[in-house]
Amino acid sequence: MRKKLTAVVAMILLVCVLLTGCSLEEFFHDLYAAFQLGTMTKFEDMEYVRPDPDAFSDLVEQCREQAKTETDVDALMETIYTVYESYYDYITNYYLANIHYYNDMTDIYWSDEYSYCMEHSNAISAGIDQLLYDLADCSLREELEADAFFGPGFFDSYAGESLWDETFTQLMEQETALQDQYYELNALAAEVEYYSEAYFSGYGYEIEQVFLELIRVRQQIAQYAGYESYPEFAYDFYFYRDYKPEQTQGYLQQIRTELVPLYLTLNSTVWEAYYTPCSEEDVFEYVRTCAQAVGGVAKNAFSLMENAELYSINYSENKYAASFEIFLYNYYEPYVFVNPMGSAVDQLTFAHEFGHFCSDYAAGGTVAGTDVAEVFSQGLEYLSLSYCDDTEQLTRYKMADSLCVFVEQSAYASFEHQVYDLEGEDLTVENVRALYGRTLSDYGMSGNGRDNRDYTLVHHFIIAPMYVISYVVSNDAALQIYQAEQSQSGAGVALWEDNLATMQTGFLGFVEEAGLTSPFEDGRVEQIRKTLEEVLK
Repeated sequence: MRKKLTAVVAMILLVCVLLTGCSLEEFFHDLYAAFQLGTMTKFEDMEYVRPDPDAFSDLVEQCREQAKTETDVDALMETIYTVYESYYDYITNYYLANIHYYNDMTDIYWSDEYSYCMEHSNAISAGIDQLLYDLADCSLREELEADAFFGPGFFDSYAGESLWDETFTQLMEQETALQDQYYELNALAAEVEYYSEAYFSGYGYEIEQVFLELIRVRQQIAQYAGYESYPEFAYDFYFYRDYKPEQTQGYLQQIRTELVPLYLTLNSTVWEAYYTPCSEEDVFEYVRTCAQAVGGVAKNAFSLMENAELYSINYSENKYAASFEIFLYNYYEPYVFVNPMGSAVDQLTFAHEFGHFCSDYAAGGTVAGTDVAEVFSQGLEYLSLSYCDDTEQLTRYKMADSLCVFVEQSAYASFEHQVYDLEGEDLTVENVRALYGRTLSDYGMSGNGRDNRDYTLVHHFIIAPMYVISYVVSNDAALQIYQAEQSQSGAGVALWEDNLATMQTGFLGFVEEAGLTSPFEDGRVEQIRKTLEEVLK
């Protein structure tokens, strides 16, 4: 999973370029040289400094006022650089607090620092957004767009008034506060066994209440922003998707028709890797072997990760139960966080997050669309099966898991798209449970100990709404990388590496640029079924 700050402005690469005072070509050359020479900062040497939101707000206000009267574009750009330097300093420290807190959720200091940073994230994003609207309206707009920092037509989408007025900001802050409640409940719930009655009655029900309130707030957010539904708002606002919820619904129906019958044939033998013990050292060596064999970016990125200790893959009962990768902008360095299970599956999890690491390494932290970013993480999982030793058991597991991603994440996406249709008196715990239960049944997921309260354990519903469809469409594209590698050795590697540094935010734009097939194309899901059947038969 790629961690994403709410409403982050996708201008990171150019900011890095401008703040270093060099051209794009020079920036890439210098960055690559730094990586190669091992001159990057070790994680243990990265200093956390609590951000100052008030100072940032003052900078933004200064820049907004200057935009109204300034006649010298160079003077205005200098202030803009200062604002963005402060902005990325905030993001870096927010992420540092995130990493330290997630490594030990019992640490009070890091818990407080993470909560502090999270509390101010919406106000920080709102400040940037308001500034961009003011710049779009200033007399120097044409000159600003002539600068590489923005580029031609950058401010077209900022015509009119900013969405981030007092009302919208308050609604977003309500959402953040509810998410914070979830984090607190989730930390407490770690004391009991998940899926147990003690969890559901003790903590699950409280999480359900938080989720209901989140739905209400998010419906208000979408309505205030001028959208007919929350899914439509989230697709545009958070993910910059170039496809619509109705396209997703058609795709999900194809998956129900083509893949659910195959899903129902899975038996316990495909999960052997899940029960095969695997040490932290073996997990690390698995990804090292993959990186060395794939070569190029993967090899260089692994060297950086190892030498600068930009990873956490050790087990601890105090670690947050998730895995992710983030980019520390002040240092131009990615970081990988994995909470292992102690099984062979951890090899794929680490490969997944290292795939994100490689993408950020190649692109200098440029924010690609979420759907696009997940292609490279899942793609490296698939490639590792071809370039590591003794992967027969792991391959069967991965293909079974891939099938589960298609079916189960589609079920989650279907539930998520529908739950925001519940309004007023219909929005109750009982109705949400019933909807979830029906969705599980539709996708062949009923039984096997599942409970219609299980949605409280799906982190994404609370923290990253409308994210899960990214796993489905990106898995489709990543599977095409695997198919290419199976057809011709090196072809999948080339597809993966040649597109690592993409700046595409739209998924459909990306697959067209990369020469892949759109998931929404007729017959594509049938092709997926045939590929998975070959391994799972």
